Amino acid sequence: MKNVGMKMAALMAALMMTLSSSAKTHDIGGKVTDVNGHPLAYVNVVLLSLPDSAFVQGAVTNNEGLFNIVTSKNDGLLKISSVGFKTVFFPAGNGLTIQLEEDAEMLGEVVVKAQLPKTKLTGEGLQTNIKGSVLENAGTADDVLAKTPGLIKGPNGLEVMGKGSPLIYINGRKVTDSSELSRLQSNEIQNVEVITNPGAQYDATVRSVVRIRTIRRQGEGFGFNFNASDAQSLKWAEGNDPSAAFNMNYRSGSVDLFGGINYNKNTSRQISELEKITYSKHLIEDYSDLSNKYKGQSIYGNAGVNWQIHDKHFVGGKIEWGTTLAYDVRTKVDDSVKEDGVLTDKLVTISKDKIGKERPYNIGANLYYNGTIGKKMGVDVNFDYYVSKDSKNIHTKESSTLTYDADIRSQSDNSNRLYAAKAVVSYPIWKGQFQVGTEESFSRREDNYAITGIDIPASNAKVNEDIYAGFANYGFQLPKAVHITAGVRYERVHYTYADKLAPKNNLTRNYSNWFPTVSFTSKVGNVQLMVNYSAKTRRPNYSQLSGAIIYDNRYLLQSGNAKLQPELTHIISTTAVWKYLTFLVNYARTNDPIMLWSAPYNDEGVVLVKPYNIDAPFRLLAVYGMLNHTIGVWTMSYTAGIQKQWLTIEMPDPRVISGTRKSKFNDKPLGVIQLNNTFRLDGGWQLELGGLMQTKGYSQNLYMKNVYFDLTAGVQKTLLKDNSLVLRLEGHDLLHQAHADVDSDFGNHTISQTNLLDTQKVKFSIRYTFNAAQSKYRGTGAGRDQRSRM
Repeated sequence: MKNVGMKMAALMAALMMTLSSSAKTHDIGGKVTDVNGHPLAYVNVVLLSLPDSAFVQGAVTNNEGLFNIVTSKNDGLLKISSVGFKTVFFPAGNGLTIQLEEDAEMLGEVVVKAQLPKTKLTGEGLQTNIKGSVLENAGTADDVLAKTPGLIKGPNGLEVMGKGSPLIYINGRKVTDSSELSRLQSNEIQNVEVITNPGAQYDATVRSVVRIRTIRRQGEGFGFNFNASDAQSLKWAEGNDPSAAFNMNYRSGSVDLFGGINYNKNTSRQISELEKITYSKHLIEDYSDLSNKYKGQSIYGNAGVNWQIHDKHFVGGKIEWGTTLAYDVRTKVDDSVKEDGVLTDKLVTISKDKIGKERPYNIGANLYYNGTIGKKMGVDVNFDYYVSKDSKNIHTKESSTLTYDADIRSQSDNSNRLYAAKAVVSYPIWKGQFQVGTEESFSRREDNYAITGIDIPASNAKVNEDIYAGFANYGFQLPKAVHITAGVRYERVHYTYADKLAPKNNLTRNYSNWFPTVSFTSKVGNVQLMVNYSAKTRRPNYSQLSGAIIYDNRYLLQSGNAKLQPELTHIISTTAVWKYLTFLVNYARTNDPIMLWSAPYNDEGVVLVKPYNIDAPFRLLAVYGMLNHTIGVWTMSYTAGIQKQWLTIEMPDPRVISGTRKSKFNDKPLGVIQLNNTFRLDGGWQLELGGLMQTKGYSQNLYMKNVYFDLTAGVQKTLLKDNSLVLRLEGHDLLHQAHADVDSDFGNHTISQTNLLDTQKVKFSIRYTFNAAQSKYRGTGAGRDQRSRM
């Protein structure tokens, strides 16, 4: 590491010498904002010579609205332009602050035409304009993201194509409560950027990011928005999911106060058939019918303040809280067990999960400073605190006609605490922007698990994890629309696990890793092109590190694994955009992949499900194509792709002479097709018809053995002159085919499972907005990955 540090120091010294020895140049730069002082990203800035107005050099503003042009000229005229804003001309200089006004005529024209959302490549990913497109009135942010190019919402939730689940930011602030996406209305969104190659400023576990930028509304005073919805299952009368949210904002001068409250009731039902076969001293076959019903209620709130001390200085704070009002899970499993073909047990297991000793809750707080020091230096500092507690009580009754009955009770309590800080400094150098920063997080978790009625060990464990990170990132613009960004992140992790009841499992680990990232963006003719490389890691969730053995029933146990190692993934991807077509190719190789593994716990047919690091590398190639086009009132957004994986695992199998065999999960790629159709009609009407299909194929060590198909439809009506009232009716999984059946092979144990989920629903929603002014809150947060792992 010392040698690496010396090399980096020498490299920086050589760079500084090179810069100092170059010809004398001048910096022309500043900051572009809207009329409210909010920075505007991706604004085109062109330097023109005088008096002939010839092109000299160009630049694009970064996320802080900053731009810098290094040139031999010390004068000229700047042309500043951006979609939806009036173009302005400004005398060239340094330390400028330039305000752009919205072009009401242009925006009005766009809204009337309701064109397809325009997508372009940025230095990090795909940016799609929502304002003025058919997605402007799609519903909520959830609805917008499901139809945004580069994103797919399927059986695993929202995913970036080929990159998995993303972190989501709204105006630079990390979304920690998923219900916030259902509260944000689509007509409040300016654009959505899908980051397929997150830079060094993000945690090394982050493989994809979605950045939502809202419309900056003018005016002061009080504003609010209210939305309510109710979703009803078409197959289960008890499957009713009402929700409501109220958000307010009060702005006076430089002070901005905001807050909100959200209530949700959620239900789910699962009906499954399982076939579990264990190969040991005896052939044990377990055939199960499972029924699971969940009902829960929760309430969330937030409040905060933002103070704009000066045009260049912002401070603020925010607190978020949530609690579980009700939690009720009821599971029934009917097992028929055979040993060497002879029926040995017929068992009925009924479990009831309730809130335990203490009502679950979580509280989070953020303090931030965001501003510009001097004329060029941007500073962003965040401090975060998060605490949560969860408590569950499970009562299980087992009734057997051939063996014995049992009454089992378990109590699970866990608590989490997080302290985090992050500081980022940015400064224009040469033809680009240099960024350097540090991030630290300190996580503490306690797990207590006790069980009576069966001989399974209790657990009283503590997990401590401290992460120290430093990063640097530099992006610069070259002629002919070439943009290059390169960065590196260093992370040092100190991890300890201690179980008072099982000290033999205690361990301490230290990790030190470098994570580079490189992005190249250019334009070849009419084709926008981007090529990326990055190294990423994935740390196990804290629940996966628990040593407690959770009792599901007499034949099924679950546990974590305190010895799990982080994954390390190398990713190469390329994206091309031509008119209304987008192509994406992504290749990833993961070492020490974490996968769930099922194995015999004893010779009596009991199985333990536990996460492990697989010795073999996991490789995945994803290829996607997207079509986004408008013909008259009809807008189509189509995506088709295929995922091909390479995975070979050596596993124990007593059926072969050697006792082990190699199993390949390679030959059956997974296909995905998503079709979204939108029809914009006169009178504020909008009709929608879409569907997502996923074919059979391998997903890591699981085989998806059925075709998943989710057919959706919707109708929407906007009312009032400003479209502030929106009524929406939508249907999900109309053919009741949105379920995934799986086969899994673990060598000495196999599982085959079919699932029927309660996803066929009809939902009605109403949204009303009054004088809505988006909060100026600029806190971006720290330690967000650690918080999500909790």
